[in-house]
Parts: sequence; structure tokens; C-alpha cells
Amino acid sequence: MIKTMVRAINILVLGMIVVAFLSFGAIWKITGEAISGKVTGEVISDGELNGLELSVVVPEKYQRVQAGEMLQFQISLKNIQKAGRHDIQLDYYIKKNEITITHRRELKAVETQASFLASIKVPEETLPGIYNIMVQINEEEDALATFYVKSSDIGQIRTYLIILIIAILVVGIMITWQLRKLAKKR
Repeated sequence: MIKTMVRAINILVLGMIVVAFLSFGAIWKITGEAISGKVTGEVISDGELNGLELSVVVPEKYQRVQAGEMLQFQISLKNIQKAGRHDIQLDYYIKKNEITITHRRELKAVETQASFLASIKVPEETLPGIYNIMVQINEEEDALATFYVKSSDIGQIRTYLIILIIAILVVGIMITWQLRKLAKKR
């Protein structure tokens, strides 16, 4: 009787170790994403095109967005030469490692300067990680800033459910194995 209780306790302890190990792996993955998601929100490059200066900044509120949400960013255009009105074509790109994830085009008129918020939708299938928002004027000069796409809540819940199911299966198999061993001895 005591041997049976000791084995059952050993199985439960081993099961708890397995659950803790799997949970630790999931937490490590999620916090690793959060740590690697450091963003600057700063202008990385400025360009000039016929006297126009371009800069882009992702406001702090939008530096961490989920896939499927709108990314908003601040664009500043200045006409240094003050040569009158310019009709410009703005292209917005979300990129990762020089690969374009999505693109949107907009036309604006600028005289001496303009500062405005623009937005682009982050596609639903975008994986978590650091991305660039690149703003390009007339397909020539560009500026970019970084932002982070977070894991969706549904993806995290799915990960936890998979871990829980695996842990329950492992503990169940171990208990069944021990019970069969005890039944054979009797």
C-alpha cells in the first residue's frame, strides 16, 4: 500500500515537472517576443526631393500593434525652398527584411509644410516581430520608422491550450502505465 502511494506521488511530481517545463517554454517564447520587440519610433532617414524634406515617426501608442489593427504614424513634409505648391504621391509600405508585407498609396498637396497622421492596416496573417513603416515620396526619397507586431490573444490562448493538452496526456499516460504495472503484480 505504501509503495503504491509513493509511486503515485512520484508520478504526480514527475507530471508537475513536465507541466512546469512546458509552461516555462511557453512563457520563455512569449517574453522573448516582448523583449525582441524593442522599437525606436524615431526617424531613421530623411530625404530631400525638389526642396521637400520628409520624416516619419510612429507615436508611442502605436509602436506595439496586433495583426489586423491599423498602424498610425506621423508624417512631416517641409518645403525648404518654398517654391510653391507640390502635388506629391506618398507610398506607405510595411516591410520586414526588405520584404513588402503590404502597401498603400495616397496623393497630397504640400506648399510650405505639412504634418499629418496617416494609417495603414497591418494584415491579419502578419507574424509577431519588428517591422518597418516606410514612407516614399514620388517613388524616390523615403523615410522609415520601426514598430512591433504583437502576438494575438487568440494565438497565445491556442499555445496555452496545446501545452495543457500535452501535459494532461503525459500525466495520463504515466498514471495508466503505473496502474497497469500494479495490476500485473496482483
